[in-house]
Amino acid sequence: MTYNWQGDPDLSSKSDKDHLKDLISALDTEILKNHTDFKAVFQRANAYLDSGKYVEAIADYEHILQNEPDHPTALNNLGICFRSIGNPEKAIEQFDQAIKINSDYRDAFNNRGMALSDMGEMLEAIDNFNQAIELDSKFWYAFSNRGMAFWAIGKKQEAYSDYEMAKKLQDL
Repeated sequence: MTYNWQGDPDLSSKSDKDHLKDLISALDTEILKNHTDFKAVFQRANAYLDSGKYVEAIADYEHILQNEPDHPTALNNLGICFRSIGNPEKAIEQFDQAIKINSDYRDAFNNRGMALSDMGEMLEAIDNFNQAIELDSKFWYAFSNRGMAFWAIGKKQEAYSDYEMAKKLQDL
């Protein structure tokens, strides 16, 4: 089952938080019927992540990875959860694994760069943002993140250039 709330006539009367709650509830029902429905577990993990319920998301992503250890998106999203709960080292481990599986995973490079920034490793973070940009020259988010890293090390002109590029790409 794939739950899609975009066609919901109640959309205007519900917040995103309400939709995520409904989605999680619907997926709970599906998973209770079939605990090996990893697509539903993955969707619920993503809903937990979007809801800021990182501990629940971690449990679901880890469940998926026990059965599908080469799932780069689950690894990347698990890394986001670990970073969100203040464990950038564990996050980097997940991003590393995702990149090992998919060396063209721009989001994993960007996310690893953010975790490295959290640890004050700005030059290594910039290298990761560079890799993300090399993979996708229109990835505004990586330009913005690299701009913040440049700013942190005192390279203000490079930061301004990246912020301008991020703004330009967002306006496309």
